[in-house]
Amino acid sequence: MNLRNKITVSFLLAVFYPNLFTDLIQLTQGSFLPEKSVISLPDKNKKSIQDTAKYLYVGMEKCASVCHNNGEMGFQYNIVKISPHANAFKILSTEKAIRYANKAELKGNPGDSQVCLKCHITGAGLDSTFFAITYKKEDGITCEACHKGAFIKKTFIPKEADCLICHNNSVHEMLPFNFKENCAKIAHMRPKSKPVS
Repeated sequence: MNLRNKITVSFLLAVFYPNLFTDLIQLTQGSFLPEKSVISLPDKNKKSIQDTAKYLYVGMEKCASVCHNNGEMGFQYNIVKISPHANAFKILSTEKAIRYANKAELKGNPGDSQVCLKCHITGAGLDSTFFAITYKKEDGITCEACHKGAFIKKTFIPKEADCLICHNNSVHEMLPFNFKENCAKIAHMRPKSKPVS
């Protein structure tokens, strides 16, 4: 076989049989590449997390500075800032939180426990690539916990099932959850008519 034919065959093997080509390279190098680096054709039926757009949590103050702390929006930030949700992280440093943690047989500080944080801060369990520099876990359960999601960019109004992710007595006993009553307690609706300038 002449050089031109060898190049053509090598090229076709590289294009149509990438795993075979990678294995040949590994054999000639005398070492094996980690599995993650093996070239393979994409599976069109699977979507990896890397292929899905992440939502970047910006924090409550950013929501306020952009839109949600003015007359047109009903000063929503001011309402949410004084709600129990906003104090959800701070409460983890209280004696009551320590008692709950002990009763649930959790070791260490409740403010560091993923079991507690999953319901006491926005975005718990996500890695740092999901958070903007403006995000602060000290803000507790923020706007984005109820109206966004790790891979949901469009704002939504939460349903009862969304609330029950945390309001379900999973680690400690809570008052019976009444969706309608609890929504009224934290309501921060836009005014029906625009304020007169």
